[in-house]
This record gives sequence, C-alpha cells and structure tokens, in this order.
Amino acid sequence: MTSLILILLTATPVVLPDETAPSSPGQVRVQGTDIVIPSANFTDAKNCGSCHADIAAQWKTSTHALASFTNPIYRVSIDKLRQERGAAPSRMCASCHDLALLTSGGMENAEIAAEDPRSHAGVSCTTCHSTVHATRDGNGSLTLRADEVFPSRPEESTLEKHRARVASTVLRTAELCGSCHRSFLTDETGNASAFFGMDDYGAWQRSAWAGSTAERPDHVASQDCRTCHMPREAAVLGDVAAKKGTVPSHRFLGAHTTLAAMRGDSAQVARLQAFLEKSATIDVAAVKVNDEAWSMPAEAARPGSGDVIDIDVVVFNERTGHRFPGGVLDNQGTRVEVTLRTAKGGVLAISDEHEVRSQVVNAKGEPVQKRETHEFVTAVWNHTVPSRDARVTRVRATIPAGLPSDAFPLRVEARLIHRARSDEMMKAACDELKTPRGKAFQAASFKQTGAMLDPCVVQPVTIVDHAEVSLLGIASKDTWLRSYRRGLGLSVGLQEYLDEAEAAFEHASGLAIGEDVGVTRWALGQLAGKRGQLPRALEQLKAAEKVLGPTAAILKARGDAYGQVWKWKEAAAAWSAALKLSPGELGLWQSIAMAEASVGRYPQALVAAQGGLALHPRDGDCLRVQALALQHLGQPADVALEAALKWRTPDDGPRAKAQCSAKIPGCAQRRNPVPLYEARSSPN
Repeated sequence: MTSLILILLTATPVVLPDETAPSSPGQVRVQGTDIVIPSANFTDAKNCGSCHADIAAQWKTSTHALASFTNPIYRVSIDKLRQERGAAPSRMCASCHDLALLTSGGMENAEIAAEDPRSHAGVSCTTCHSTVHATRDGNGSLTLRADEVFPSRPEESTLEKHRARVASTVLRTAELCGSCHRSFLTDETGNASAFFGMDDYGAWQRSAWAGSTAERPDHVASQDCRTCHMPREAAVLGDVAAKKGTVPSHRFLGAHTTLAAMRGDSAQVARLQAFLEKSATIDVAAVKVNDEAWSMPAEAARPGSGDVIDIDVVVFNERTGHRFPGGVLDNQGTRVEVTLRTAKGGVLAISDEHEVRSQVVNAKGEPVQKRETHEFVTAVWNHTVPSRDARVTRVRATIPAGLPSDAFPLRVEARLIHRARSDEMMKAACDELKTPRGKAFQAASFKQTGAMLDPCVVQPVTIVDHAEVSLLGIASKDTWLRSYRRGLGLSVGLQEYLDEAEAAFEHASGLAIGEDVGVTRWALGQLAGKRGQLPRALEQLKAAEKVLGPTAAILKARGDAYGQVWKWKEAAAAWSAALKLSPGELGLWQSIAMAEASVGRYPQALVAAQGGLALHPRDGDCLRVQALALQHLGQPADVALEAALKWRTPDDGPRAKAQCSAKIPGCAQRRNPVPLYEARSSPN
C-alpha cells in the first residue's frame, strides 16, 4: 500500500471516466481514425454458416440474433427515446444492440426504416469476433477492428489468418460480456441525473462464482459468463470448429423465454425453461400463528380455525452468477405465489403480489413501466436476489372460522414463477404491432431473419421452483440450511426485523455441524455489527474464525462492525485485510476510501478510491472520495470534482421515493425489504 501511495503522489493522480468515445453516450470504438465499418460485416451469419453450420444455427435461436429493431420490446423502448429526446441519446442503446447501424452512421437518421437490413443485424458474429479490446465501463465499452472478416482477395484468405482475425485475446473474457451487460444513463441519454441500470457483470464480479468471498462464507466452483451461458453442445451439422464433436453453444441460454415464444421456437423455449429450473429456490421456512413466536421450520406450526398466520417464504439465488432475475431488473415478470390449502387441496387464500424485480420511478415518483429510460430517476425498491443470497417475502392469511376437522392439517404451497417481461411492456409491444410501423417491421423481420415475431403471444410461464409444507405441529424437516437462509433474508431488513434474523440464526446454530458452525457464528457476528453491538460482534466473529480461518467475509464483517460505531481506523484495517483475499469486491474499496477519508488519511483514501474506480469507472462514492482527497492533498481537483458531481447519487432520488410512497398504492409497502402482503380469501 505504501509504495502505491508514493506512486500516486508523484504521478498525475486523477482517474476519470472516459468521456471521449465518438459514439457517446455509447462507448464503442473502432480502430483507426474516422473509420466506418461496412454494415455488411454485421450481417454475416450466412457467410459464417457456410463453415460454422452448428454455431450459426444455434446463434439464430438466440436473443443476440434478435437484439436489434427486430425485437418488438426493444423497438418500442428505443423509438420512444428517439421521439422524445432525439437520435443522439439512442447511441447508448445502439452500442450494444445496433452496431450495424451505429458504425455506419445509420443511427443518426431521423427514422430507422423497417426495410434497412442493418436494423435486423442483431449482435452478430462480427460483434464479438471483431472485438480487440473491452473494458469494465459498460454501454458497449469495446473496440472493434474494421477490416473484413473474409478478405476480398482469395490469396490473402488462409485458415491461420482467419483464426487470428476472429479470435482475439479478449474473446474469452468476462469483460467482453461485461462491456454490454453493464449500463449507465446520464444527461447525454436525456436523463436529469446519472442512473446505473443493468449490471450483470458487476454482480457476478462480487459473487462467489467469480471468486469473491467477502459478502459471505461460501464455496462454489468459479464460473464465468461462458461457463454458464455457452456450455458445449454436440455439433450435428459438421461445424469445422468442433472439438471432440462439440462446440461452445451460441444459443446464449438465459431467461429470454418470451422472445423465443414470439418467434414460435418451442424447442428454444424448452431449453430456456430447463436452464431456469432450480436457478433459484423457494422455501416455506417459518410460520407465526396469531401473536405467538415463529415456528421454525414452518411444519412445526399447527393453526386452527379463525387464526391469523404469517408465512415467511425464502427465495435463495442458488446458481445464478448475478442477481436473479438478471438483465434489466425493472422489466421482469417473475413473481412469488403463495397458496393456503386445506388437507384435501381446497384453496383458502392466495397471494401473488410479490414481484421479483425492481421498480424505477420518474422525478414525480411515478412508476416507469414501459422502459422509458430517459425518465429514470431512481429505483424505489429492488426485490431481485443477489447471487448466493436470500430474500424473504411475508404473507398474512386469515383462516376461516368454522372449518371442519378434516380440513386440517393445512398446507402451504409456494411457487417461484418466471415470466421474462412485465405485462405492461408486453402490452406496449403488442399495441405497437397493430400500427403501420409495427406491421412493416414484422414483415421485414421475416424477410431478413426468417422469423416473424409476435409480441401478442402469451408469455411462457416457468416454474423455477416449488415448495409445499403441511402445518402438522411437528418439526419434520428441520435443517440448518432452512433457518440460515431465512436469517440471511431477514438480515437485509429494517432494524425491527433483526431480532427475527437473530432468532433464525440461533435456531440454525443448534443444527449446525462442521463448517456450518463457523458460518452461523459469522452470521450472528455480522448481524450484531449491524445493530452496533461491537463486543458481541467481535466475539462471534472470533468464534467463526476459529472454525473457518481468517476469511474475507469474517474480516469484512469485522470492519463493518467497527464502521457501524465510527471506529474508522480499525474498520479500515479490517477491510484492507479482507481486500487482500477478495480484491474484486468493489464494496471494500468504497468502504476503505470513505473510512480513510473520515480520519484524514487522504493518501490512503486516494489509493482506495482509485482502486474502486478500476473496477467501476463511474462509481459515485469513489469519485467523490478521490476529489476530496485531492483537495486535501493540495493537488488540482476541479476535473475530479466535476466527475464526482456528474455521477453522484441523484439529488432528487429521495424526494421521488417519498412521493411514490405517498401517492402510489403499495409503494411504501414494497419499499420494505421484507414486504408483507395480505393474502386474498378464495371465493371457493
């Protein structure tokens, strides 16, 4: 650390977001000066398919193939942006969705024509296989080479040259995917202030799948984007790239069941549904009868007629490397459905209100439901689940009085139901299809891609996971994992939920063996830290360390506990120790930067802030600390301060949230990290 400080103090220390991209607010670049890439380079699937038949056929089924104006949902959103803010802001979208248009100047046109082949190119072979550099910035932060994939002079076309042309060193990196699977909005996109949107890359980078262990003690085999989304698949069409009869799948399997259904591809829908199954899990973890104590597990409860019961349902992100669901978090249709039944299966009550997505609002606190990205101000709630983490949904139901004895024991069913898009967005796309422009694009899409997309199709419903318990009054399936995961979910709640989280972890402690003992002590320690109980936190974390060793999660929790009571020097020391074990954890860089600045150690604060900016170039916290540190070190800070002000948390965010709570039914309720829903009584 000392040597880094000396380097920073003797060199030009300002680290700034790169604002020089010619396609700004998109970040894509082309090698050379003023070079335009021939649009034919991006409509090359037929040429590529002559040798790579399997890969081309797989790609044709993918969302990448239909990422441009062909996609009715995307088209509705970008058309609205262009109508209300002009063509320039739409370069942000085009840097990932429409490189054929962007790099040939087509995005500057007042209107994108349905007959233009460039508007149907999608994320083509050339997009990835012409990328020679990619950064973590987002908005398409990649650099493309402009020469032809297939040289026009046959004597220049050799297999070795072709391989070198299409397989750069960046091709197999997570940064290539991250360049588009991270996004940001600013005044250049027509927004009043900065807004950070989709960030699958950042979420993965902070997860155990990427080797980051600071968030919690967890053990999973490291996996990157390709491992999950491009598993090897049998090559049945004679693809020349096949090795041992397989190629990396270019279907890019994910959660896009709706787009596959739009093109009538039932086989792709089935593949995607199989991919989604058990990606997250659901559990009916605990039940409270009237005002009694929580029964853990839920099976230990035995309610009767006329009782009021609270049901805690836990969603755990089992094997998704980023948040579940991922992508654009506001435009999701995933829900939790909870049903209370009699012993014979009759429905007594049902709740399906909980949406596993985020809600973005405009400056007036009004929900933005149709991807009008230029109106985004802040997210008022976010119920998506981080990787290897849990969230709790609470449902309250009243059991009818006078139920016959054979109605008992009651059963509770919970289902995690996935739909790829919100109902509002689907309706907007369906309505657009009925316009002349929508009909023209549907016809042109069929001509260009062979797919006639129907946005009025009924969305496929995927049951990601299902759980069922009988309220027998017997703890029949009491396990450490169920209570531990419930405790994780409650730990993110408001202070009034922390007692319940502690009770869940204490219950888990009585069931723990082996490493689970240490994990439970860590959980109790980090919980005590959140409550400002420093001695108890340190005691629990010391006990955890005896079992698990000095893990990044324990060290981070120790730093969090010190930070909660403003012991910044001790906090910074603990966080710095954690950082050595988990250097990809942006939160640690942020915390160290702010702690060091709080005690006036500005050289150390500057190092930490710039370390965070290497992971996220536009992070508002790190930019702010950098500017502050430079000022206190007597160095020029004007440009650093300007960047910090531009990318800070929006000033109008709190007001928008308050307006949403005051004016929008259900907004205040859903802003609670552990939302409570009243189940509807069944008419039966």
